Amino acid sequence: MSATAPWRRSLLKSLDLNKELKYSTFFQLATVRPNGKPANRTMVYRGFVGESTKLTFTTDSRSSKMDDVKENPWSEICWYMPESREQYRLSGKLYIIKSDEKDAELKKIWHEAWSGLSTGGRGWFTWPDAAQPRTENDKEFEKDPPGQDEDPLSNYCLCVLDVYECELSKLREKLRIEYHSKEEGGKRVWTQHDMNP
Repeated sequence: MSATAPWRRSLLKSLDLNKELKYSTFFQLATVRPNGKPANRTMVYRGFVGESTKLTFTTDSRSSKMDDVKENPWSEICWYMPESREQYRLSGKLYIIKSDEKDAELKKIWHEAWSGLSTGGRGWFTWPDAAQPRTENDKEFEKDPPGQDEDPLSNYCLCVLDVYECELSKLREKLRIEYHSKEEGGKRVWTQHDMNP
C-alpha cells in the first residue's frame, strides 16, 4: 500500500510522452443523467489541484452535466494515449466550483484555471446557451471574452474529479494495472494489482 497515488506519476509521464499530440489532453467524461441514462462527452484536461489526485477541467454552468452531477456525483474518465498505447479509466466524485463558491481556497483554484485558459477557451463562455435552438446570427459567437486577469464570466465553472480508482491498460506490455484507494487513519492509501489486459 502507498500513501501517494502511483497512477498519478504514470499519467503525468504518459502526458509527457504524448505531448506532441495536441489532442492527448482530451478525454471522455461519463456521467449518469437524472433519468438514469448514460451521458458522455469530450473534455480538456486542465491539470491537478496541487500534488493531489484531484483532476480539473472546465465546463459551462448551463451544461446538462450540471444536473447529472447534482443528482449523482460519481463519474468516470476514459483517456487514451495513442503514442504510448495506454488507456486510463479514472473514477471518482465530481465537484463543480462555480462563481458563487464560498470556500476561499477553491475560489482561488477556480480563478487560476481561468487565467490559464487561451482566448478561445475563455471565448467559449461568451457563446449562447447550448440548450437553446441555433439562430442564424453568427455574431452571437464573436463576442470578446474577458481577459486572463479579469473576473471570469458567471457561467464559467471548474470541475474537480476526486479520483478514487484508476485502471491503467498498457497495451504494449500486455498489462492492466488496477489502483484502488481506501481511508486509513484519516489518510487515503492506494493498493496496486497487476492484471491481464
